[in-house]
Amino acid sequence: MSAREFHSLYYTDCSPGQGLRGGAGFQFQAVSPGTTDEMMSVVQRSALYEAPVGWMREQRPVEEYPPSLVHVHNGVYATARGIYLGAETGGVREGNQFTHALVATDSQLYGPIRPAQLWGAPWWVEQPAPSTECPAVSAEPEAGPFGVEALREWVRGQKDGESWLLAVHSAIDRVHDEGAPRVVFVSDDADAVVRWIAAATLLLPQERALKVGFRVFATNPQFSAQEVLALHPDWAGSLADPERHTEFAVFNLVTGKYREAEHSDSARHWVSRFLNTDPYDVVDAIELSHQFARGRSTDRPGTADRLAAGVLALDEAVTGAEPALALAEWLAEPPAVSAAEMLDPVLTAVLDSEPGTPVLAKLADTDLEQSGQVRIALLRAEIDEILRGTPADTRAPLKARAWSPDEAEQAAVLVESAAGAVLPERMDLLLRTATRFDVRPRLGNFTEAAGRFADWWAHHPNAGVDPERWPCGPELVDLLRDVLARRLEGPRADEVSKDIKEHWWRLLARTATDPFSPLDRAIAAAAVAAGGSVRKETIAVFREQMRAPERPGTGEAVFDALFGDSAPTLVELSDFLAEVPSTSVSDALAQRAFGVLVKSKVSGRYLDVLRGLSHHIGDRQDLRKLWEDDSRLRVWLANYRRKGAEVGNPGDISEDVLAARAGKIVEALLDTDPQVSAEMAITSGEPLQQTLIRELPAVWNDEDVATERQDRAVMLAFVAAWSDEATGTVRAAFDRELEAWMHAHKQTDYRRVSKLLRSVEADHAAAWHEWLRETAQRKPKEARTRQVARRLFGRRER
Repeated sequence: MSAREFHSLYYTDCSPGQGLRGGAGFQFQAVSPGTTDEMMSVVQRSALYEAPVGWMREQRPVEEYPPSLVHVHNGVYATARGIYLGAETGGVREGNQFTHALVATDSQLYGPIRPAQLWGAPWWVEQPAPSTECPAVSAEPEAGPFGVEALREWVRGQKDGESWLLAVHSAIDRVHDEGAPRVVFVSDDADAVVRWIAAATLLLPQERALKVGFRVFATNPQFSAQEVLALHPDWAGSLADPERHTEFAVFNLVTGKYREAEHSDSARHWVSRFLNTDPYDVVDAIELSHQFARGRSTDRPGTADRLAAGVLALDEAVTGAEPALALAEWLAEPPAVSAAEMLDPVLTAVLDSEPGTPVLAKLADTDLEQSGQVRIALLRAEIDEILRGTPADTRAPLKARAWSPDEAEQAAVLVESAAGAVLPERMDLLLRTATRFDVRPRLGNFTEAAGRFADWWAHHPNAGVDPERWPCGPELVDLLRDVLARRLEGPRADEVSKDIKEHWWRLLARTATDPFSPLDRAIAAAAVAAGGSVRKETIAVFREQMRAPERPGTGEAVFDALFGDSAPTLVELSDFLAEVPSTSVSDALAQRAFGVLVKSKVSGRYLDVLRGLSHHIGDRQDLRKLWEDDSRLRVWLANYRRKGAEVGNPGDISEDVLAARAGKIVEALLDTDPQVSAEMAITSGEPLQQTLIRELPAVWNDEDVATERQDRAVMLAFVAAWSDEATGTVRAAFDRELEAWMHAHKQTDYRRVSKLLRSVEADHAAAWHEWLRETAQRKPKEARTRQVARRLFGRRER
């Protein structure tokens, strides 16, 4: 048998030797080659003619029994027609029948035909074959009189035909939904029932239609597996009343009644089209919508699938915002089976409907050939909204897509034209829209409008616009600067200066570079006064101007621009002056620096700055004294590092200078030989020893300092404190610090310091151990001090 043929099966009451079993009785009389047991089982179980028992008891004439048409899908597809024959072969009992069944494993054999359309087909057989083998039936068999157009005309001719088809198709469309009722027709007219089934299943895709089982007629619906049944009024009983049963959707063709129910989406979409347009095109559209649904792995088309199929198969126009949006979403995520030749016509239909921005926004992210023009249309629509003053919603970002040269020009012209007409307060929205679309408008093509906007912007510092989001932001910022610069020279300069300090500097800080420009000076001063990273960045930019000054007075101009509203720190002042050779520092700039120094605490950096300005000190005695003391101390430190103890103590140096250079002093002491540094610590005098009191504990308490260096700091503190040269104040201060050190350390630490003291002088180490012992015993401090001092130095205390 060919793979493109239906298996054919005959079933009836056979005489001996007539059927497949060989014996007499009901059995398959003949089958086509290749028919399987499974096929025969499905037909025998679900597709045979059912004779009504009551009628057989009444022995009604054979011609009163209606023929049957049955379809079932149960592993295989089976469609069967049966007729009643009357008495059995033996001629004793009623109940003989003949059933001719078609069976297929491939649904494609039906072609576009729905099983109900096979009613009345000319090739149905009504009598046994001469042998137990019968011919197969070709694929896509000839249908009966219920063709597509004939069914459409029949429904249109029925009373309330459209309403009935809406209801019947909705019920059959849902039969496989969970909890859905089966469908029952009550009628004595098999033709009418089959027509309704055929018309309703034509509005299903073929794949689903073939899975809808039906039986016309059934004698007992409880024992019929099919989803759709037809009952003769004589057998219907209570099922004749559509309102009495919820497990069945009953359509009584005799009374013209059925229970109203919500129409399915499919019915609402297709029924009217089927009845009022080309029905063949509608059937094709239904199949196409099903293909779209399968492309998304579902068997139920959605609204957009149906709309797209309508555009393609019915040449339907898209009308209304809702269908346009549904199709836009469909195009944005098209089903897998959709090729470009299907998508482009749908896109054209949507664009022809002149959709609004929501639809165009969806379409803009498609990758179709026309997507560039879609973006042009969306850009035009959004620009129209901006010009009309429509409140701006937050727009979703667009997928990156390169414009063609023609598209880029077209888009730029749209934005440039709109810029010439837009209100200044909506220019920001227009330019942000241009950025979103990656459009590059040319400022030269809307110069006048740009000037109007810059003037408006300058008068509205709190407008909240952000030029970083504009494609021509730098150019418009330049225009803004021009407006502000002019206003700074006008009668409302104070107001503009206030706006710069409170607002504009944030936007313009990176544009300010000219210390001689009133606008840049105001911007820089406000930025520096704000502090943080912008202060550092602004200072760095302006300091660049001092490295190669082109005009006299650059140093003073830069200083005033940066520090007009806030004084520099010592670090900033030092870095600032480092950009200018000391011989090039003008007296005016030096005086500005002195103004900072007199308000600052003396420190090493302070003294470094003062040293660079020494030629400008003049008659400032306080500064001169600091400079001279620092100079002597620097000379002493340099000599000490070279000659050690031979240089003597630094002499009468002010405490401010000693404190400022304390780190350098301690560094020098710790770097030299312990004997030399110990001698210096003893003989240096109280001012320097007071400095050591502050600095040495900082060394030994610093975890980042090497242990050897910490030990040297402890050694110097000890020998300085317990010498006859030390005053009571110095001793008391060192005593407190050393006791704190002792309680925080262990014997191993004590021994290292002892070893260091012994390298200086043995008596120092002995005194150290005595001090440790007596301190641990907590003797009165005064007694302890005198005892240790006498043992260590062998002299009376002064």
